[in-house]
Parts: sequence; structure tokens; C-alpha cells
Amino acid sequence: SDAAVEYYQYVANGDYEAFADAIHFDTTDPEEIAEGKAMVVSLYKEKAAPQMEAKSGVKSVEATGETISEDGNTANVQLKVIYGDGSEKTEDVKLVKVDNKWLLAFDK
Repeated sequence: SDAAVEYYQYVANGDYEAFADAIHFDTTDPEEIAEGKAMVVSLYKEKAAPQMEAKSGVKSVEATGETISEDGNTANVQLKVIYGDGSEKTEDVKLVKVDNKWLLAFDK
């Protein structure tokens, strides 16, 4: 759950490149990975940034629950995001363990 909070903080801080680096793309093709990361960065700059600005930024992010699969290789983490304007949102984040590190699962 710490990884999910950390990765959401990247978005909150506008560090979309670091967020994109935390995504596990289901391919080994470096070109496809680079394209995927570029798409994520572009999408978040275009969509997420204005939404967060409209809510006066992100005040805090906390994990409220997590479910780890029986094999220990995937997890779902529930995050509570509190915005600067006092509004709240619950996010469900899917993680996958790759080389002993939790990364964001990218569903196409």
C-alpha cells in the first residue's frame, strides 16, 4: 500500500514522468513501453492536472485497505484522496509485483 500512496503522490505533485515509470506495461518491447509512458504522461497532463487544480490540489493520500492475492504477486489497494477544497475520492489501485517491487498494473 505504501507504493500505491507514493505513486499517487507523483500525480498529486505533477510528476507524471515518475508516475509513468512506476507502471508495469505488459510488454518487453522498449518502443511500446516508451509509447505507453508518453501516452500516460500526456493523458495525465491533459485530464488529471485540471481536475486537481479545480479541487485546489491534493491535501493528502492514505491507504484505507489492501488485498494481496494468494500467490503474493498482485494486490488491490484502496486509497482515500482528500483534496484542498475538502472533497474526497476513493481510488482502487491495482499493483503487480515485478522483480520484488510493486508497480502499477496497466490494463489495456
